[in-house]
Amino acid sequence: MFTNAHIDAVNRPRNVINLFDANFTIHLAPLKSPLGLVSKNTNNLLPDHPDVDAFMKYQFTFTDDQDTHTDSIWWDLGILDDELKTGDIKGPWAPWTKSVDKNLDMVNLIVAETKKRGLETFYSHRMNGATEWTPLKKDNPNWLFKYSWIPDKDAGYWNYAFPEVRKHVLENLTGLINQYDFDGIQLDYARGLIFPAGTQWENRNELTDLMRSFRKITLEFEKNKNRPFLTAARVPENIVGCHFDGIDIEAWVREELVDILVLGCRSLDMDIHSFRNLTKGTNIKLYPSIDDHHACDGYHNPGIKVFRGLASNWYRDGADGIQSFNFNFAPNAPFGNEDSESHLQFYKECHSPKALIGKDKTFIVQRRGGGHGPSVIPNAEDWYTPRHSYANTSMLSSLPAAINNDGKVDTLLTIDVADEIKPDDENLKEVTIRLLLSDKSAQTLPDSERLDTVIVATWGHINRRLDNIPAGKGIENHIQIRLNNSLLEKPVLSKGWIIFRVEPSQLSVGENLVGINIRDRDSKSEFNVEIEKLELHVNYI
Repeated sequence: MFTNAHIDAVNRPRNVINLFDANFTIHLAPLKSPLGLVSKNTNNLLPDHPDVDAFMKYQFTFTDDQDTHTDSIWWDLGILDDELKTGDIKGPWAPWTKSVDKNLDMVNLIVAETKKRGLETFYSHRMNGATEWTPLKKDNPNWLFKYSWIPDKDAGYWNYAFPEVRKHVLENLTGLINQYDFDGIQLDYARGLIFPAGTQWENRNELTDLMRSFRKITLEFEKNKNRPFLTAARVPENIVGCHFDGIDIEAWVREELVDILVLGCRSLDMDIHSFRNLTKGTNIKLYPSIDDHHACDGYHNPGIKVFRGLASNWYRDGADGIQSFNFNFAPNAPFGNEDSESHLQFYKECHSPKALIGKDKTFIVQRRGGGHGPSVIPNAEDWYTPRHSYANTSMLSSLPAAINNDGKVDTLLTIDVADEIKPDDENLKEVTIRLLLSDKSAQTLPDSERLDTVIVATWGHINRRLDNIPAGKGIENHIQIRLNNSLLEKPVLSKGWIIFRVEPSQLSVGENLVGINIRDRDSKSEFNVEIEKLELHVNYI
């Protein structure tokens, strides 16, 4: 079925995939870049006569750093997803594609710049990312569905249950891969919805038929062009999530309809083991994805220690590499308040498990929801079960979690730790568990009688942040933690966190069971305590 060249392309070294949302970066880069690209026209964010060379130099700043490691760059150019056939390019690309130089094609220029650096390059296609009206949508409104967060003026999403919709998407994809010199394409099922809520799994065969049809298109393209063209798909981070969203991942793997599976988006918990078992005996590669813009709740811009912990866990579980998404590409790049320094450090260190040995790490328990907030994904503090999508929701995550009020039942959590912590490691400084609590029953206490307030999350909440509800002082005397059933020593307090010291002998490589309870409670006291965060910190000298 596959040529040797195709198989070689699948198996090429590809440790770090850098996925750029270039719609956004090109739209805002001129405003914030140090290269003087600001337009004099305040109604147009792009200059009328762009300095393309300067922009490309800026866009590839981190990629060109000799200490970083990027093997493949994938370009998310969402405005091509539904409009390529008509040639009606709108959005941030329009001023450049319709500038004084009528031949200026930024897509081809970006592809050429990527290949000039000897890097593989994919197009990332949002399978249903645009909700604006197009001529075909105006003519066929019954092929669409909407949700409350879509503006009234917009059309809505394509419903892939209609064969006409699938035909339109395949025609658009065919035009795209023939027009531009990409090495492959990512079909992104985490950016946009495919079927109306409640109909996803029952329509799985329609989606599998689309994947079969697209595979035939790409194999025919390979034959005509005499070169390989790879297919990747971004899917939810576990198999049950794929089923929830209408993806029959078992059929996709069994028929080898994809070459690369990109797992998750803002998710931090990845069931790589199950995917690895599913893909055994195939050439299909697995790449967990980390999005630091639409971030996991409570871990927007978490810092390099969290990135190291995630990467270490994913490599240990069998990932072929990691895809970064919405990371900064240069200092002061336009992604809100993300820390470009930690992103640069990610590209220097997280390309290899060996590069992470002996470096400080933070391993975390994931929170539900978050990211863009309650309009699309519910927040943890007012959680409800989403019906429209599993992707991006982290709906199976453990936190926040209540602590039983009678002291008899542990709240049980698991935390993955990739590092093998040896008692005789002279470079080991300390291992700690950090616990952050909220206690609604302490809200009436004066501040002087409560622990310090801690920011839980900085994205997607009211006023863009969520604070914990500090418990009363002394609660640390009532909290017990058992790690793999070993009772930890009495904790200390630090800036609102309750911190427990961990002995290396109490940890295991991989999954660790953490039990938390409230003990020896004063009969007059009433606790209404929730665990907001639980982290394990490994610090080296």
